[in-house]
Amino acid sequence: MCNITLGRQPLYELGQWVQSIDPSCFGLSVENLRIFNDDRFARALDKLYLADRASLMTEVVVKMIEEVDLELSRIHNDSTTVKAYGKIPGKTITGLELARGNSKDHRPDLKQLVFSLSISSDGAVPVHYKTYSGDRTDDTMHIETWTTVSKITRKHDFIYVADCKVCTSNQLGYIVGKGGRVITTVPNTWKEAMTFKEGLRLEKKGGKRIWRRKIPGGWGEVEYYSLFCGDYSTEKAGYRMYWYHSSEKRKNDALSREQKLQKVESNLLNLLPKLNKKKLKMREEIEKRIEEILKKYKVKKFLKISLTEVRQSYRVQIGRGRPGPKTKYKKCVEMVYSLVWERNKEALKREKNVDGIFPLLTTDDSLSAKEVLRAYKYQPRLEKRFTQFKSVHEAAPLLFKKIERVEEIMFLFFLSLMIQAIIEREVRLKMKEWGIKTLPIYPESRDAYHPTTSKILDAFDGISSYQVRMGQMTKEFRDSLTQTQEQILNLLGISSDYYWGQSVVEGEKSEKT
Repeated sequence: MCNITLGRQPLYELGQWVQSIDPSCFGLSVENLRIFNDDRFARALDKLYLADRASLMTEVVVKMIEEVDLELSRIHNDSTTVKAYGKIPGKTITGLELARGNSKDHRPDLKQLVFSLSISSDGAVPVHYKTYSGDRTDDTMHIETWTTVSKITRKHDFIYVADCKVCTSNQLGYIVGKGGRVITTVPNTWKEAMTFKEGLRLEKKGGKRIWRRKIPGGWGEVEYYSLFCGDYSTEKAGYRMYWYHSSEKRKNDALSREQKLQKVESNLLNLLPKLNKKKLKMREEIEKRIEEILKKYKVKKFLKISLTEVRQSYRVQIGRGRPGPKTKYKKCVEMVYSLVWERNKEALKREKNVDGIFPLLTTDDSLSAKEVLRAYKYQPRLEKRFTQFKSVHEAAPLLFKKIERVEEIMFLFFLSLMIQAIIEREVRLKMKEWGIKTLPIYPESRDAYHPTTSKILDAFDGISSYQVRMGQMTKEFRDSLTQTQEQILNLLGISSDYYWGQSVVEGEKSEKT
């Protein structure tokens, strides 16, 4: 757990990592460290596999919620995929197995697992996880996830925020029927979404600006959100819908469309010298290739493509030999195709009217449009947990040989994510309470306005204590902490003595016999 939280090493390097840490931090002696090796850690994972992890997770999370006083009025859920290299055969007793599915790592050739994670809106602290087989789809997970989270939180009226995969009559009906509340985005395939967008393409509609915020991670740029006037709801269950316009999304939509058009035009340009040769001599073959390009980038309606044909005739000698006065010829006719295209300016003009718009659905009519929007815009914090999961903890690719150990390491990853989130939340809350705007923990002592746990822990990298033995006398020394390091410990409520361990007393050195 400590190793994963601080920065994961491969299993075969854990023995070396254990030798580098102070054993007293874990209540161990130097002699005990020798027994820790990769085989021992693997056997520990095997024992964890046999334990009741579901009850253990619930117990740990409930205790954590009580200790840190975590606010649970809103829970965010999403999933990611974890790819695997090599073969990891078999299936666990819970039915978990590697399989090919919709890869979010853009590696459909690799088998994978699906990792579902739920976090609180209070510090993005994980409160639930579940690992599924790689071919499991998101639209089949939410009832199970919501039910488990409601047991952990011991209530049903929390707001459940998820992506459009929760937008099915079965899932929404179940959650609402149990007293739950949902905020989600509406799929583009829904009739309500298609009707609104089609109307907006034909005629612009007015909106009211409701929110202005700085773009997260930006350089001071500001994003504006507007709400379209009118009352909107779903046809079947009558759930309330809000239509928004984002100034930043408008730029991104236009840029994305332009990039796709340029890629299509580049592919069509590369297709020109291949026409009328080899496999592109027939109209059907050429049209099929063009359709493949347009389907890949989904910009067919924005281009006018014309495939013209010209009949060309030529003579071919009948028989062999040199041509002479009596040589006979036959007339052959072939079709020569040429390809031209241009952008559909009218379609592009209409499409600009829907740039930047998106719908959100809520099952709670008491929530205002701004409350719904602000709640959903917390969802990227969950995406950052997935980034942390794959980069800091290096969860992917999976390199184990047993699927049972894969299932257990996912449980440890969840606990590590939770620990890091608690540290991050505690530091940021205390910074806000004490009026501290930044911590100089980036390289070259640059300021961090929103310090992450990995950078907080990196600030203590290389801090050591030393023991010098002279006969029966042992002198212990320790590095001096910087002002920033002491400030971080104060924010976390950790005393200097506790940081150094119980064996080190006050002062720069102590003597022990």
